[in-house]
Amino acid sequence: MNRLQLLQCVAKLGAAFIRRGMEQHAANLRIYYVAIQRRLAQGNKVDLHWSEPFVVEWMKTLRIPPYQSAYECRPRSSACAKCGRRPGTEPSASTECVFPGGARMRCQTCGSVWLEDEWPVATTSSSENGPTGAS
Repeated sequence: MNRLQLLQCVAKLGAAFIRRGMEQHAANLRIYYVAIQRRLAQGNKVDLHWSEPFVVEWMKTLRIPPYQSAYECRPRSSACAKCGRRPGTEPSASTECVFPGGARMRCQTCGSVWLEDEWPVATTSSSENGPTGAS
């Protein structure tokens, strides 16, 4: 269906959610409506899982102030600084996420997190006032 028809359907569905007391569904649908209305959805799909902890985790991962020192940054294929790498054992680190220029690693033994990152520490600038290209 075209965008206008979809917006009309979403509005009707939202009204039905409200009538039935489904407030959380209606709130989520409002976000979807805004994304469709402002052409922010890709193929009329919105996959929104952002939260405050998720934003902070990304700020730590990309070393954006004031979180630039939250995780130690080490060379690629580093062993856990707490557990080390024991001779004859497999590395016990898993890759939590990969981003351009690096990765966030977690020790499977103790849970320590560190970055294997090739980018310099970010500095505060006026361009950091809002999310751009966040996904």
